Amino acid sequence: TKTDMIFGLYLPLKKTPKTPVLYWLSGLTCNDTNFGDKAGSRAFNAAEKAGIAMVLPDTSPRSDDNNDVPNVDSYDLGVGAGFYVNATEAPYNTHYHMYKYITEELPQLIEKEFDLGPKKSICGHSMGGHGALTIALKNPSEWESVSAFAPICNPTNCPWGEKAFTAYLGSVEAGKVHDATCLLTEKTKYDDILVDQGDADNFLKEQLKPEALQAAADKCGQKITINMREGFDHSYHFIAAFIEDHVEFHGKRLGAE
Repeated sequence: TKTDMIFGLYLPLKKTPKTPVLYWLSGLTCNDTNFGDKAGSRAFNAAEKAGIAMVLPDTSPRSDDNNDVPNVDSYDLGVGAGFYVNATEAPYNTHYHMYKYITEELPQLIEKEFDLGPKKSICGHSMGGHGALTIALKNPSEWESVSAFAPICNPTNCPWGEKAFTAYLGSVEAGKVHDATCLLTEKTKYDDILVDQGDADNFLKEQLKPEALQAAADKCGQKITINMREGFDHSYHFIAAFIEDHVEFHGKRLGAE
């Protein structure tokens, strides 16, 4: 991103050089602190029991003393809304390289500086759920498992994705390589993909569209578990209610020692 980036990190008490890592990608408007503040107590307790570390990246580059990161007056584009792609269009193409940051730069730093094992899994919420799904589908050899809360499942077919892909990549069409529904064309290495979705989520029908991802999974024979949670919305209360299930899901597949 060519800027200073801040991330959160939870290390289990019995950390070893083989301790695996679960990456959490947050959603629109969030930074590296939201998850820890609002769902961290349950998540970190579950991570401790599972013997895994957790990494909590920011959602976009931000301006620092040496860089003026472009932004717009909109919650769903610019700062806090990096969409986990490498922007190719000005003015975003200099700094908005969140895909490379999550898939290359940050894992290399975590492994080297904190002496953690190379095994890793990925999870996220909303825009971060989109990021988790697409990153795992595009790089199956790098990740052990993937799950998501209320992910943007078909971003080339919703307002958030159409806006982001046009601004960052030049067109909605260019965003198909970062659309989980478009990417899921054949059965993957993942024995299951776990998704939790609240049925009272205001964004469910217009923006999230889990039915599109389910249809793609059914067509190619990929197992996917989509839990529709009655009465839950898009908030961190929803994440906190079920985050332990997701940490346990990843802990089993990471095989922490």
